[in-house]
Amino acid sequence: MDSGRGPVNCRRMRRHRIGCLLFVSILAACRDSSGDAGASLTVVPNASGANGCSGPDQVFAPPQAPTVVPLASLVIGPASQITADGADEVLYATGDGASVVMLDVSVDPPAEAVIVAPGAIAALLAPVGIATAPVLSGIAVLDADRLIVVEQTSNTLIAVDRLPPNAVSFYAGQPNETPGFADGFAQGATFLARFSFGFPTQICPTGNVPPKVFVADAGNHAIRLVQSEVNAPLQVITIAGNGTPLSTPDGELSETLFDTPTGLSATCDGDLLVTERGGNGFGQLVRQLEIGRPDVFGGFLGTVTTVAGDGTDATTQGVDELAQVAGPVSPLATGAGEIYWIDSNEGVLRRRKVDGEVDCPLAADCAAAVLAPTFPPGHDFCLTQTAAGSLFVMDATDGVLYRVSP
Repeated sequence: MDSGRGPVNCRRMRRHRIGCLLFVSILAACRDSSGDAGASLTVVPNASGANGCSGPDQVFAPPQAPTVVPLASLVIGPASQITADGADEVLYATGDGASVVMLDVSVDPPAEAVIVAPGAIAALLAPVGIATAPVLSGIAVLDADRLIVVEQTSNTLIAVDRLPPNAVSFYAGQPNETPGFADGFAQGATFLARFSFGFPTQICPTGNVPPKVFVADAGNHAIRLVQSEVNAPLQVITIAGNGTPLSTPDGELSETLFDTPTGLSATCDGDLLVTERGGNGFGQLVRQLEIGRPDVFGGFLGTVTTVAGDGTDATTQGVDELAQVAGPVSPLATGAGEIYWIDSNEGVLRRRKVDGEVDCPLAADCAAAVLAPTFPPGHDFCLTQTAAGSLFVMDATDGVLYRVSP
């Protein structure tokens, strides 16, 4: 497979004959559970976790200040993130030392339970030659039994058993400290897929059977998909993006490029929200992907629409793309259709209402929010909401967890 120059494409068949054979086999697996190879890829929201289309719209009372959540055992690391359970008032968080902790936020202070202790993931990586300390960022609930986490050092996804013995195992990607970009098998000894996880980034499992996992492959400026059919091996394929850090205009999904996409959320309409935080002079967008049929030349057909931002690094109010955003991260789509995220460059919580208006709901307006930001500008943030509607923000840079509301 490609060692890091981009996903294999059948247009280069003479140079990548083996890769193309694998690519054709992957396309053959790109079908829904009914077996229709030409079906569109509907993003089914995952009821097991807070990956979009979950929780109610928030009721804000500006000026509204969040409260710090006291923590006993969780030590937040520089790339840590949180996610919520789909039914209970429970958060899961990645911590320093590549730990994973469960927080029961139905009580104050939260009850904490360590699921993965520091050292467990290092022990998983050592036999495959990864000696550098592991760093966990994105975390999501896959199903009733498993979590999925992003391991940045080895550029892999790791599965975590939520029940004793809380075992960890490789879920997708070739363990390698050198980032790569290749489609292929998620697990095994040959033709393994490659990722580039140089930034804290998110994953978005779906409620499909078997579940699919969308991946914001930030270092490759691409959206990837881990999927399988019943009794078939997991495959990793590229939905959009080719490794070039560039934001293209709205239009065809197969022609879309991204600049450092790190945030993912499913909408109730079966689409995927992506936030591009930028990093190469582009990005600063919140985009909605309607994913159609597999494209025979790689990726998927479909369309991309901007729901906020015009590419300018600023926090301003407006409607849809007339509202500017600044380093948007961690989108969250509610069950009623509102969208929340954090403008990380300004430290401001943003909201897109159902009518398309984009504002700064914790302040009187966005001008006031920028003058007195709720969170420290320039930090790494993650946002999640429990099923009952409690909104939380993690500041990984300062190592603080906030309850925003209620």
